Amino acid sequence: MCKVLTIILILSAAVLSAAPEYVYVAATNVRIRDTAATTGKITATLPIGTWCKVVAESDKDETLLGKTSRWYKVITDEKQEGWIFGGLTKPAASADRFSAAINIINEQFSDKSNRSVEDLMQTLAFAEKIKELASHSLEKALLETAFLNALNRIFTELSTAGKGGDNKHPAVKNYPTLCYYHEPAGQHFVKAEAYWDLAEKYSDIDRVAEDIAWLAARQPMPGESEGDPDMMIYFFENSFGRYVESYPEGKHILEALEQATGILDYTAENLSYYEAAEDKAQLKSKLVWFEDLAKLTPESEARKKLIASCKKVLDRLGN
Repeated sequence: MCKVLTIILILSAAVLSAAPEYVYVAATNVRIRDTAATTGKITATLPIGTWCKVVAESDKDETLLGKTSRWYKVITDEKQEGWIFGGLTKPAASADRFSAAINIINEQFSDKSNRSVEDLMQTLAFAEKIKELASHSLEKALLETAFLNALNRIFTELSTAGKGGDNKHPAVKNYPTLCYYHEPAGQHFVKAEAYWDLAEKYSDIDRVAEDIAWLAARQPMPGESEGDPDMMIYFFENSFGRYVESYPEGKHILEALEQATGILDYTAENLSYYEAAEDKAQLKSKLVWFEDLAKLTPESEARKKLIASCKKVLDRLGN
């Protein structure tokens, strides 16, 4: 009998310890109630990212919105108190506060998510707030990157809704130094330089700096090439070329070199742009830069093709 009671006590303790000490609100506009039920009176509506201390849990699971969980009685940093359905939260120990925040933000802005601009703005506010709480670290780098990615996603959603040029929207108005209006695309984008600055800021953290630089390299830049080889070269120099110079042995080197080869192959077929001697001389200097860039990287087929493309353009230019 004593053994049975001991087992029951152990199991009971396990159940009680299952409730997390802290949780994040992991959805937008989540209501807390005065009882552990959807019939309870709403006492507050919490934005995504609200940090809560769990002080109690309901005695049984419930299934809501396709999720099965217990209810948690919580107290927020703002001293709001009430019951919240656990399926709308994410457990996060104090030591994991930043990594849990990164997961919540990235999930909200994943390609598969279908969120309103209003919901995305709420998540952006969370990203902006939590990144300021972290000290210089891998987690802070990821939070700052997630913030820029979130802003980019909002601009895309505004464009999809036919509001790409809305310069009074808070996502544009509140971050004028981070974004610009791309007229050909008809929408705003985060400036590539914002990502480059971030990559430089975290250059001491190899695990993330290169990934941020690659995001910067692929970020749209103001203007368009309109088939002008000089503009295509200019865009490459300030995007993929900059990545190669910074990370000549990086994970995306082959793709970057292939981009360069494509541009030079196009240039070789459109040398009518370079009739003046001055234009030819400028192109020759760019070809030297392309070849030097290729030689920074390890031996590969992509490197050989780029150097061959340089020679092809130079041969067609003649003296």
